[in-house]
Amino acid sequence: MPLKSFTLLLVEDSRHDAELALLMFERHGLDVRATLVHDHRGAERELQQGSFDLIVCDYLLPGSSGAQALEVAQRLAPKTPLIFLSGVLGEQHAVEMVRRGAVDYVLKQNLDFLPKAVTRALAEQHERRQRQRAEAALQQVELRAQLAIDAARLGMWDYLPQSGRLLWDERCKALYELAPEDTVDLDYFLRRCLPEDLPELRRKLDLALSDEGYEYHVEHRVRLKDGGLRWLSSRGRSFFEAGECVRFTGVLQDITREKLASEALQRLNDRLGERVEQRTRERDRTWDLSRDLLCVMRMDTCPINLNPAWTSTLGYAPEQLFQRPLLELIHPDDQAATDREIVRLSRGQISQRFVNRMRDAAGGYHWLSWTVVPDAGLLYGVARDITSERAVMEELAATNRRLLEQIEERQRVEATLQQMQRLEAVGQLTAGVAHDFNNLLTVVLTSASFLARDLQRGALEKSQARLQNIREAGERGAKLTTQLLAFSRRQRLVPEAVNLNDTLAEMLALLQSTLGGSILIETCVAPDLWLALIDPTQTELIILNLAINARDAMAVGGRLRLVTANERVDSPALRAEEPEPGDYVVLSVEDSGSGMSDEVRSRAFEPFFTTKEVGRGSGLGLAQVFGFAKQSGGGVRISTELGRGTTVKVYLPRMSGNVPVQARVAPSTPQVHEENEGSRTILLVDDDARVREVTAAMLGNLGYRVREAASASAALACIDAQVDLLLADFAMPGMSGAELAEVVRQRYPSLPIVFISGYAELGALKAEGTIIVQKPFRDDEMASKLRQALGLSGPVRAPVT
Repeated sequence: MPLKSFTLLLVEDSRHDAELALLMFERHGLDVRATLVHDHRGAERELQQGSFDLIVCDYLLPGSSGAQALEVAQRLAPKTPLIFLSGVLGEQHAVEMVRRGAVDYVLKQNLDFLPKAVTRALAEQHERRQRQRAEAALQQVELRAQLAIDAARLGMWDYLPQSGRLLWDERCKALYELAPEDTVDLDYFLRRCLPEDLPELRRKLDLALSDEGYEYHVEHRVRLKDGGLRWLSSRGRSFFEAGECVRFTGVLQDITREKLASEALQRLNDRLGERVEQRTRERDRTWDLSRDLLCVMRMDTCPINLNPAWTSTLGYAPEQLFQRPLLELIHPDDQAATDREIVRLSRGQISQRFVNRMRDAAGGYHWLSWTVVPDAGLLYGVARDITSERAVMEELAATNRRLLEQIEERQRVEATLQQMQRLEAVGQLTAGVAHDFNNLLTVVLTSASFLARDLQRGALEKSQARLQNIREAGERGAKLTTQLLAFSRRQRLVPEAVNLNDTLAEMLALLQSTLGGSILIETCVAPDLWLALIDPTQTELIILNLAINARDAMAVGGRLRLVTANERVDSPALRAEEPEPGDYVVLSVEDSGSGMSDEVRSRAFEPFFTTKEVGRGSGLGLAQVFGFAKQSGGGVRISTELGRGTTVKVYLPRMSGNVPVQARVAPSTPQVHEENEGSRTILLVDDDARVREVTAAMLGNLGYRVREAASASAALACIDAQVDLLLADFAMPGMSGAELAEVVRQRYPSLPIVFISGYAELGALKAEGTIIVQKPFRDDEMASKLRQALGLSGPVRAPVT
């Protein structure tokens, strides 16, 4: 539809002619917003600044020309129509300008033709734009359709019934295992169809070619070259002219995977239906055969369903039981207690082992032990007839005796299981400690290898650094060994004043090695933390157990947070594991793991209860935490949320009164006393040659004379009055260090004796006054113990180097 309002660029040097042209437009009802310029340069300036619907240009311009204006228009606005308006006569100019791109040529003498030419040019421009938009929209539709076909992996087919020609694209041919250049026809399509599916395929194909409104959709199978079957789904549409089908086109899709999944789902549904039916039969059989009284009833105890055991136990016919609430059969003395229990059930609480009496058809009463669960406004109950059990009173005494025996056995088993739990915790440590030891051994072996190479080359510049690496690795290994041995000790609770902040600081390295690199460990300690009266070794074991539990709850890693705080508990304990009112030092172990459900939380402290796989836990971890906390005079609380994590708070009793805390002294540089050390002789006894060699070198470095013996028998052979001190290993083949000491004390009662040992349990060596050097040891530790044994004092000097 031509425009009635348009923008015009008028290139005219005569203002009079321009006014005539505009007046002509107005006379023909055209709303023109015109811009007047006088030459091609003005036209170029205006076209650079904006766009116009039409350009009308005089052919003859002073200092310019219409041809130049046409060139500017074709360069800056090639889609804008241009009409020449001139007083020059001659078709030659008109043909030439139209040939060069003008849409029309109007003489000024025939100015009445100008509005028609403008209307025609604008109409053609409008129609051209509409056609371009339609073509672009069609391209978009075709593009979206092709994308949808490609995304769905559809093959396109086209059948022309009049010529019998069948066209398949490459995807259709690929579905039939054909090459792109292969040709197909309708007979080939039908031959490839599985015989079982062919009748239905022919029927729907005939309908599609004869019925104009029929929607063609068929699923069939084809046999592949490898013998397999492929399910294909075909959808199409027929086009008719004069009642005859002239074209039949559609798409083809591979639905093998969907068919197989549907068949598998159907088989699964069938199996599930069979299982449900089987379970229903089993439930019904259990319901009918159970000797317990099973029931479903409303909150007012009116029965909805009762199993046959009610009739066999109480003697009532089923219709008699369904006519009234079961509450009417309760013994009058038990009525009040039963009413209270029903109130508890209405609040959603579970009733377990509630006992009352119910009247039978003969007028007697049966003792019943009830377990009732409320759900959705109904009560699901199981009542067991315990009349005969209560009648046999003499069984009670025997039961009490058996109970006492069981309690004693349980205590014995619990003591054994506590040690098993400790061993389980040590086992959990093995992987992490082994990893750390491998790292330390790597440092030692690598540094030793480099040191040997440096010595061969005579390059000693880095020797001191390599020796320092070996020394630091050894000290780290000694610290890990000390912590591991502490957990292997078997002992009763020995409470003492403990600062939990120091305990956490000492255990961080052990926890990091045990939990692995996927667990981030954070600590938040109270600066003014009270001292706790607890067993320190058991406390470390409890922290380790809780950390391992937290690690197991974080399957893909997470965050473990250890927090200490002071807390006063004012409210009485509501659960067995909770602390009583008082002052406590609280240790909180928080994890970002899977959390616990309400059911798991309610049973978390039960011995042997575990949610871990078989072989991954004994179920004694939290039970041991509960036992330790209660035995120490505290308690435990758990807060947890599924998917968010768990926090275990261990309440430990506060130490009352002021207890002096020993200051920690950092290891100092080894010192050697001047007082007669050079004249002292030490008899060193160790069955390990290398340990004996390095220990002798250390003693010589400290300024002592050293005699060496590889066994207790060799030591007895070389000992005499010149020996000032016996330094013996505790564990040796044959005669141990303790046995050697007993023999030596018989000969030389005043001879000082110092033992060396790498074990945690030293048995007889724990006697008061015994001096022990724990392996591995540093030279300053050895020097201190030797001075203590020899009673040396006085000024010190640096060790011999």
